[in-house]
Amino acid sequence: MFGRRKGKKATADALYQGISRKSDPSKESPADMVAKAKETLGLSTKDVAERLGVSERSVQRWASGEGKPRWGNAAKLKNFVRDSPEMRRAQLSNLREARIKNQGSRIKVKGEMGVTSAGKKYRRNREIEANLSPDAMSEVMEKWLQGDDQGAMDALHEALGSEYVDGFELADALEGLEFLR
Repeated sequence: MFGRRKGKKATADALYQGISRKSDPSKESPADMVAKAKETLGLSTKDVAERLGVSERSVQRWASGEGKPRWGNAAKLKNFVRDSPEMRRAQLSNLREARIKNQGSRIKVKGEMGVTSAGKKYRRNREIEANLSPDAMSEVMEKWLQGDDQGAMDALHEALGSEYVDGFELADALEGLEFLR
């Protein structure tokens, strides 16, 4: 996913789309997010309300489009559909998971990166492609499935440092991250 957005949010979005091959469900309307949670996990309106800590009537209003969640509840809903391990697991096909675990992946990364040598950081804007082993990609994917975007990025940093170039580091915020296979 290469686009104009930069920063940690853009990196997390790219990681989500790269692993799941699906768009981030938290970018949809509240009605669509409720529908996705109910459909994907087989939950009732009451179950969704309990998981979010809101009233069942509130969720019914959001689902019908009668109302929108307040800021705090909107954040809870977005976090639930985007970051909960069970939603992430449901978004990832078994075939994709098996392919990543058995074959690894080729990734394309764009942003500030480079090596650290003799105490100096040699970073600049680059675009690289690298093959990551099944073990490395499995660790990235497991962290992601647990809802730990930062842990997944840390695992990706470590994998690139050991499999691409020794001492190679990515900046915290990338311009793009794409899983080519």
